[in-house]
Amino acid sequence: IKDRLKDQKVAEAKAAIQEEALDIAVENATIGEIPAVMIEDDVHRQMDNFLAGMQNQGISADMYYQLTGTSADDLHKQFEEGAEKRVKTNLVLEAIVKAEKIEATDEEFEKELEDMATRYQMEKEKVADLLSDDDKKNLRNDICLKKAAKFVTSKAK
Repeated sequence: IKDRLKDQKVAEAKAAIQEEALDIAVENATIGEIPAVMIEDDVHRQMDNFLAGMQNQGISADMYYQLTGTSADDLHKQFEEGAEKRVKTNLVLEAIVKAEKIEATDEEFEKELEDMATRYQMEKEKVADLLSDDDKKNLRNDICLKKAAKFVTSKAK
């Protein structure tokens, strides 16, 4: 228990450092007006991910709304709160990926597939088969964004 708590605290500290480093990077970045459609896309992506997580637990969207006494509009408002920050952070990370020529290696991609297979209790090959070409491209992009976030954190003082 002691080791698990220690590992948890170390992970939380690393996450806090990364979040602060990214916040500073976003503050220092020159970002123009964020189109409303980008913010709306982020909100809907967050909602879809959240509701998919609920569905994986056997709770449909309607059931979630009924259990929580909320509506789709309430959930939309909830995810609207951090949408602009998330979009700005992603724009900064994408710029870092491009500037630093960060790429996802095949090994990193395979590791991510293994992690997904473990999470969904499926075989890695089955997970790979279920992913469309766009999903695979997005997964590689996510790996690059994570590497960019680590890059920013490693440069933080």
